[in-house]
Order: sequence, then C-alpha cells, then structure tokens
Amino acid sequence: PPNATLRHLKEAIGAATDSNATGTQQDCLGMTPLHILACSTKHDMDIYQSLIEKYPSNITTEDKWGDLPILYAFWGNAPWEVIQLLVESLKSYFPNHALDWGRMIVTLGEADEPDSIRNLFDTHQNHFSDQNINWEECAVELARSERAYTERIQRYQSARSKGASTETFIFLLRLGVANRLESLGVGKWQNEAENLINECPDDRYFRVQQARLLYSNLSSCEQLKEATWLLELAVWKAKIGESTSNIHGQGGEERNQCRINCGVQQILPIVVSFLSPKWESNLGAK
Repeated sequence: PPNATLRHLKEAIGAATDSNATGTQQDCLGMTPLHILACSTKHDMDIYQSLIEKYPSNITTEDKWGDLPILYAFWGNAPWEVIQLLVESLKSYFPNHALDWGRMIVTLGEADEPDSIRNLFDTHQNHFSDQNINWEECAVELARSERAYTERIQRYQSARSKGASTETFIFLLRLGVANRLESLGVGKWQNEAENLINECPDDRYFRVQQARLLYSNLSSCEQLKEATWLLELAVWKAKIGESTSNIHGQGGEERNQCRINCGVQQILPIVVSFLSPKWESNLGAK
C-alpha cells in the first residue's frame, strides 16, 4: 500500500548515516532522490523535510539536463507548501546560489506550461527579485525550439504536447514586458506593444524576429522617455532664467507658470512622434 511504502521510506531516510551516501546518489538521468520526489504525483512533506535535512546538497544538484529539483516541483504543479519548503531551504542552506531562471522558463515553455511559468515568475518576484531574468533571451530561445518529441521533454511526461503553443509564447512575451510597459506609462506605446504581441506568428524564424523587435522598441521607448524628460527640464530651466521676477514672494507662482507656459506641451508631441520606434513587424519577408 502507498502509505506503507511512504512509511518505510521515511524510516530508511531516518536510519541513514553520514557514511551511507545513498541519499546523494544520482540515477542514469542524473536525478537525486529529491528530483524523483519532486516529479512524483504524491507529495509528502515529511519525506521532503527528511530528505532535505539529511541531504541538503540535493537542493542544488543538477540532473543531466542541468536542472534542479525545484524545476520539477513547478513543472508538476506541486502543492504550494512544497514550493515554499524548497525555496526556504535553498535560501537557508545556499543563500548565495543563483538559480538559472532563463533555463527554467524555457523548459516550462517547451513543455507548454503557462501556469507553471506564472508560478515560477511569482516565486521569483516574491523571493528572488534580486536575481536577473533575461526575458528577451528566454523568448528568442523558446521561439527557436522545435515542436518535436525530444528526450528532454519525454523525461517528464511523454503524453503531453511538445513545444510552446502560440498561446504560451504570447503569454511569455506579455509577462516579460509587463513591468517595463507599466513603468513607461504611455498608453500609445502600451497599445502598440500589445498589438505586436498579439500578432504572434507560427513560424519559428518570424517568432525570433518578433521578439527581437518587441524588446528593441521597448528599449527605444525607455530611452526616448528619459530624453524627453531631460528636454522638458532644460526648456523649463531656460524659461525660468528669462524671468526677472523676485524668487521670493511671487516667485513660487512664477515658477509654476514658467513650467506651464515654457512651450514643452507644443514641442514634446512633435519630438516623440518623430523619434518613436516603428512597431510594424513586417513578418511577411525574411
């Protein structure tokens, strides 16, 4: 019976000694007992805790694909308390260990698991926000991946679809630029970026081009916004310099009027219109 098996496993872990290296051994796929447990559909917190306490090195041991047990926990939609335990254990035992977020995102994308990517992203934001994710490279690598049955994907569940679907690729693009678009706060640019994302092509080559264009335009918009902010300050300063009013008394009101009437409202729309990037994807030609 499953419960008896789990009980025997717990007893075996508890009885293990430091001289018994069974808990750190890797199978032919490079998986440790913690990898295998994370792949299971049966998640027992006592076994997780016992394994981690007895063999903490399992947490950062890579399998033959370079992946850690925590990836499989996300991939298999393990209960949130399991994810929390793995996160807390990683930060406790290995506080300086940097996770390869890009690898995990691409792997989950190839498995067509947007929900798992969302859970991974939330964990990054809540616990590892100081660790960088190169979203552009994630999108490009996923765009280049083959929609085929590969050993890498078959290792987990051969019955599921292989390769990122159009919906998953769009989800990844949208997730990767959401914070930057919100920071820009320019509705026109946000709409144009969203339109480009929604034009997601099926062809791998064009997906790469689309991802590159999206991130290139986003960087251009960020640079343009910073430049126009500096231009506004420069024009405002010049207008203030022309004023001969006393900076005391009426000075505060005068400064406000300078900002309103310095001409920035007429200049900036022209500058932005002229320098804004072109969002057309031109997907019809290589």
